[in-house]
Amino acid sequence: MTSDVSVTIHGSRGSYPVCGQGFTRYGGNTSCVSFRSGQREIIFDAGSGIIEYGRKLVRESFESGRALQTSIFISHTHFDHLLGLPYFSPVYIADATLHIFGPRFGSVSSFEDTIHALIRSPFYPVALNEMTALKHFYDMGEAERVYFLYDQEHPVVARASHPDHQHLIPDPDQVEIEVHCLRGYNHPKSGVNMYKVISRGKTFVYATDTEGYVHGDRRLAEFARGADLIVHDAMYTEAHYTSMPSPTQGYGHSTVSIAAELARQAGVRRLCLFHHDPKSTDDDLDAIDALGKSLFPESFAARDGLTIAL
Repeated sequence: MTSDVSVTIHGSRGSYPVCGQGFTRYGGNTSCVSFRSGQREIIFDAGSGIIEYGRKLVRESFESGRALQTSIFISHTHFDHLLGLPYFSPVYIADATLHIFGPRFGSVSSFEDTIHALIRSPFYPVALNEMTALKHFYDMGEAERVYFLYDQEHPVVARASHPDHQHLIPDPDQVEIEVHCLRGYNHPKSGVNMYKVISRGKTFVYATDTEGYVHGDRRLAEFARGADLIVHDAMYTEAHYTSMPSPTQGYGHSTVSIAAELARQAGVRRLCLFHHDPKSTDDDLDAIDALGKSLFPESFAARDGLTIAL
């Protein structure tokens, strides 16, 4: 049933978490979004928003008596998108299984090696290999597709266009969730993975930490064509983006107007404005929400704890 498909925002900020009286309505956690289809949930990014969400997953696992299985898709390895991972409770549960997907950058041999370099002494007291959950890491790029099947816990990863992988691609009737990747090159310094999720006739696109181009990002517009919901970076106001002496052009983040133009070009149904500037207060985000609606009526500013039914 399509009513079983939803997206929840667990962290909507960029750069670093914030708290205080001016941040109570929209929240202050950094990037984390979950996608739910039926009884299966997958996670996008592991900012500080994943911490409380992890506690919820552990509670649900204990109450149900089922071993915890989950999958996380990382957009890129900047701190604001990973800082919650060492505090994600499921990584300390011995019978839990985590599938963690992300980009491989430059001279680093694998995505897993990047995570190992971050979560270790002297930066954190518990090394990744000391965390007791079973962890599977996957390099994820445009060539890969990830399939979650109705009757199987573990995902199937295949290169959908490669002749040697055709035998791995499941029958469409077996697929509960399918995840595609688009590589973006407009976020310093190594780019970003953007993800598209297809499930039960619904399509969701997660496109954070992306900056538009003249005439729009044509590759992203085609990738997101007709999506029911796109979560799109809209970190800056126009004034912040262009004002001297410190414009933020080239920082790898979008404005509301860039996000709205992309939504129009892609013909998406709804637009969620995301990756808020940590300096933006609730009042600032009210204004951003209103601006978004004036440019693309079916838009709204993300807030921590918000669930959107698809």
